[in-house]
Amino acid sequence: MIVARQEPHHARPFRQLARPRGPRPMTGAALLCLVAGAALVVQNALMGAMAARGAGLTGALLCNSLVGLSLLGLVEAWRSGPGFPLRLIERAEPWFLLPGLLGTLFVAASLYGYRQQGATVTVALVVAGQLAAGIAGDAAGLTGRRVGVNPDSSLGWETWLGAALLLAGAVLILRGRGPA
Repeated sequence: MIVARQEPHHARPFRQLARPRGPRPMTGAALLCLVAGAALVVQNALMGAMAARGAGLTGALLCNSLVGLSLLGLVEAWRSGPGFPLRLIERAEPWFLLPGLLGTLFVAASLYGYRQQGATVTVALVVAGQLAAGIAGDAAGLTGRRVGVNPDSSLGWETWLGAALLLAGAVLILRGRGPA
């Protein structure tokens, strides 16, 4: 009987070491992102109701921010101790303000968009903008992932096809709604 000789794992060509193609199971991070996306729709609907009851857009945004800030303050005080604000101030740099400004812009634009054009169009435009910026951020290395170094992090044809399909979906949604 002839037995096939097996090569050691390290002697296999690179293409055999690449991860297998096919669908990957949903990770906890992916599931969390889906839940967060759904939560944004509910958040904006509730904030729109607050604005309609006299709080106005700015009042609804302020209430949203105060609740979030209070919750995060309590969590960080529990996690790091009550001296965390002083430690944060010691390490702060002027650019630390930008994420808060950008987050406020995101929430304000979403809330305004919901009131002017509805959730579907707003979400389509926000996701299209996020996807374009996400591809650019990954390609530039701004997200901490080194794109193109290994098969798990490259911007392959699947990424570009998915982006094109998402953009096509946003265009179809916009066309189906007529002028905003």
